[in-house]
Amino acid sequence: MLAGEIYDYIDSVAPFAGQAEWDNSGFLVGERGASADRILFALDATPQVIEEAAKKECALLVTHHPILFSAVKAFTESDPAYLAAKCGVSVICAHTSYDFAVNGVADILAEKVELTGVHSSECGEFRIGRTECITAQDFAQKAKAALHAPVFVALPQKQVRTVAVCGGAGASFLQAAKEQGADLLFTGEAKYHEMLEAAALDIALVTAGHFETEHPAVRALCKRIQAAFPDTVCLLSEQTSPMQIIE
Repeated sequence: MLAGEIYDYIDSVAPFAGQAEWDNSGFLVGERGASADRILFALDATPQVIEEAAKKECALLVTHHPILFSAVKAFTESDPAYLAAKCGVSVICAHTSYDFAVNGVADILAEKVELTGVHSSECGEFRIGRTECITAQDFAQKAKAALHAPVFVALPQKQVRTVAVCGGAGASFLQAAKEQGADLLFTGEAKYHEMLEAAALDIALVTAGHFETEHPAVRALCKRIQAAFPDTVCLLSEQTSPMQIIE
């Protein structure tokens, strides 16, 4: 199995051409002819994850967040892309292309919190569905249990029925979600002033962690590629959230 074949498969289910203009999804390190007999899947291509790939003899790393995002002027030993090349690890990143795809990040997150009647937003960048929860606080408790994550909620007592969902940092969709009939926006993280904005717009906002809301989709992609290529060994990285809760 070759890395290029894995890239082509991911492109068929989450087209790289559909990524946001500012994004950098794609084949970012290595070459299409590299081995893909063993693949490691992770949310981020950190130095630790790259070292894990090398240790586990995975010549291909597939991540959600791009290993190269903005222009760089130098590659040094501390740079993840330099380290990947040095270790002989090719890297494919499926970021917003996977966020927006059918059965991608947003759809998987909507399924985790048991939304029904899920459909794409007008912009295609988040999903909208219905919940059986009565209040935003009820929904927050459901999200906490589903993702095993700490949650924050703005307008906890607001009555909810329609929920907009976007993994990661999706609080910028508050206005759009409100305009499309959502009572609540569920995402990974939000700034303080975005919580204030939610209250001003009268739309509840629930966050459950950037890592926690996107990692289920990484696990799903790992399983999907394993099923499509049964002779390939697909491994989920041991990476955990960089944000640890102190009890």
